[in-house]
Amino acid sequence: MKKITTQGLIVISKSIIILFLFSSMHHVSANGDLRGEVFLAQGWDHKTRQTVSYTSFGSRFIPYDWFIALEQSDSRELFRNNRNMAALGFITVQADEFNPDGLPVGLVRDSDKKNGDYIGLTCAACHTGQVSIRGTRIRIDGGQALIDFTQFEYSILAALKATLTDPEKFLRFSKHINTASGVSAEALKGQLQTRIAELEQHYAINKTDTPYGKGRLDAFGQIFNAIAVEALHIPENIHTPDAPTSYPVLWDASHLDLVQWNASAPNKEPGPLFQNAITALAVYGTVSVPANKLTYESSIRISNLGDIQREFYRLVAPQWPKEFAGELDAKKLAAGKILYDQHCLQCHTYVNRADKKRKLTVVLTPLTEVGTDSLMSDNFNNRSVKSGLLEGDRLMVLAGDKIPAETKPLDLVKHTAAGALFNQPWQTIKAIFKEYQSNNSAPENSTPGYKGRPINGIWASAPYLHNGSVPTVYDLLLPVNERPKTFYVGNIELDLVNVGHMSDEHPGATFFDTGLRGNSNAGHEYGTRLNDEQRWELVEYIKSL
Repeated sequence: MKKITTQGLIVISKSIIILFLFSSMHHVSANGDLRGEVFLAQGWDHKTRQTVSYTSFGSRFIPYDWFIALEQSDSRELFRNNRNMAALGFITVQADEFNPDGLPVGLVRDSDKKNGDYIGLTCAACHTGQVSIRGTRIRIDGGQALIDFTQFEYSILAALKATLTDPEKFLRFSKHINTASGVSAEALKGQLQTRIAELEQHYAINKTDTPYGKGRLDAFGQIFNAIAVEALHIPENIHTPDAPTSYPVLWDASHLDLVQWNASAPNKEPGPLFQNAITALAVYGTVSVPANKLTYESSIRISNLGDIQREFYRLVAPQWPKEFAGELDAKKLAAGKILYDQHCLQCHTYVNRADKKRKLTVVLTPLTEVGTDSLMSDNFNNRSVKSGLLEGDRLMVLAGDKIPAETKPLDLVKHTAAGALFNQPWQTIKAIFKEYQSNNSAPENSTPGYKGRPINGIWASAPYLHNGSVPTVYDLLLPVNERPKTFYVGNIELDLVNVGHMSDEHPGATFFDTGLRGNSNAGHEYGTRLNDEQRWELVEYIKSL
């Protein structure tokens, strides 16, 4: 028998510890939950992360007990089964004190004293990312989600229809609902029929031939329809929301002077509160806009918006995870910084993450110069709608110009959000005090274009450009005719070389075709004349931001 030396015992002990940590960190249960998921240092602790993930802002999709009991359309498996939710792009987690029913990140129970509880979405649904590195899954707080929003909507609708038409499904469903709320079977059928009709109408209004796929949504198009068409009951205002954009990352967003891909929203108070109120209405928030009223009842949780915004102000970008992805090449970093300063810094400034009160300025590049797909900007700037019963009202309810008979949809959205905020004045004041920060004022600029913001943490926010048309950082440094024409979105495995997600065909991934309307990968030809050695140096440096 060989004698084990002290050094050998140390090696064995270290190996056992490493194996234990590895197994606890990487274990994935059979239902899709991840135990020991890795979190990076982004300024949030567990309580903050869970609070943001499961704080309602007033989204009401379907009754909560329906969602808990609802089966998938083609099986007896529950819709909320983690395998199903993960296939739709949601991040699945285990139950805890903040999330007692173990809902995926970004789905939450919203209590309504009048109509009962609802399942709704939160900011985290679209703004929480994840990457995988050799089997380790890393959560990206405030990151770019990869949920397939349209598929989620249509899958819910299919499940509701199957429940209504399949007697056995309905029996199982109604037993749960009857136990939970005492609703009779006939009353439940009527409620199902009503909600199915409402969802079908909503989906018909927002029908588009441009597939969103995972990680994208035409948020402007859908909120414009929600107010100009649905809230005001004017069908002729329908405009297809055919310019989907990627869900933007939210670290540093609350420090910017302007937000939105087209830099259309000033970020000085009360701008952030307005933006977040509009977001709540965009994802199944409710608002009533009657004639001859100054303020409007809504489902918006205004006080919660202040809490959420305050926490996002503390968030910082994720840094390259060297312990999982490997060390960066010092020689390439030095050369890459010189190239970055020459080719990128003019639009994408540096961020001092240690400065908690940092004030950041975006650079608006005109469409004629940046050359990227213009459809999102064109739709925003060129669309006009009838104002209906809001004609003659003040733009900001109590102040501003009178709304003409035909106007920009954004004017109607601003007016409606103002009416909803003024309907709860005390909550609005409290929210502003909670979230207030002294951001820079942005000069007015009517030139159509897209914003350049700091790109710290960009390694964790693929795919790239506002419409998600370029899969990796390396691809973005290539001339347009050399960039991938098609690729797949939805694989969270990090491409450690090209920097982005792996974009080959993958179970559950969605196909991206840059030849479709709104999907062009043209433009942003900065640094595209570098030689290949320089490109790799620049890629290496961008990893470090």
